[in-house]
Formats: sequence, C-alpha cells, structure tokens
Amino acid sequence: MQLRHYRPGDAPALAGIFRRSVTELGPRHYAPEQVMAWAADAPDAEDMLRRGSDGRTTIVASDDTGRPVAFVDLESDGHIDLLFALPEVAGTGIASALLDAIETVAKTEGMMRLYVEASEAAKGLFMRRGFSLLKRNDYLKNGVLVFNYDLEKLLQRQSSSHARLPSSA
Repeated sequence: MQLRHYRPGDAPALAGIFRRSVTELGPRHYAPEQVMAWAADAPDAEDMLRRGSDGRTTIVASDDTGRPVAFVDLESDGHIDLLFALPEVAGTGIASALLDAIETVAKTEGMMRLYVEASEAAKGLFMRRGFSLLKRNDYLKNGVLVFNYDLEKLLQRQSSSHARLPSSA
C-alpha cells in the first residue's frame, strides 16, 4: 500500500469508496433504513472533486496497482471530515496508517486539536488512536434517526517544517 496526496483524477474512486463503505460496512452497525438515509447523501465524483480543491488535505491509500482503496481528509481547523475504506481492506491497518499521516500533517501545520464526528464503525478506531469520546449525536438524516459520536484528540506541535507521508504501510 502507498500513501499519497489526493489527485483530481481520484474523485470518482473516492466517491465509490465512500458509497461502498457506507452500504457494505454500515449494516454491521446501523439498521437498513439508517444505511439508506446515509447513502442517499453520498458524495458523487463532482462533490469529491470540489472537496479535493477547497484547501483541505486529502490523503489517499492506494494498492500496488495505484488504485485508491481508502482515504482521509483534514480541514484547516483540525476537523477530520471523511475517513473511508473499501470493505475488502477494512481492518487491515490502512485506516490507522491514514490517521498517522493526517496527524503528522496536522502537527506540522501547527494544529493543536483533531476532531471528528465518527460513525459507530469508526468510533473504536479513533479511540484506539488516542481520541476521547465527547458525546453521542442523535439526528435526523433524510427523515431517519441516525447517530454518530464527537471525538477529539489534543496534539503537540511537531518540530519539522514539512509533513512527509510514509511511502508504504
């Protein structure tokens, strides 16, 4: 696996990763109607292209053929907006590698805090990575009650002036 920064050509693949992750991994933790409500708001390739050019940092994990298999994005205020992986690579350590990389970026950019609204599926990963649970959120999405969790991690500034991504994990 290789970690690299987002490229505009990744947008269709990232939209597909998001959709497959929600529809195939979501049912492990959410009722069918909750998964359907979440999937209805899945970003398409155009949405992912817009996100990739709005100033956020997006890191992509790709397989040996260069095909994207997972990604994470970080907004300038420390918000991790998206972290998704294809079902066939879930649980292999790719998400942890992506979080390591994004944390390095955050520290290098002087961020003192990372925060996320994590799904039930991702909550454990974030907590194992040092995030603290703040609260559960219950809200309506497309008329269906769904939930996620607010988590945060306080950071210490990194001394390096350049964030470097590991070449593989």
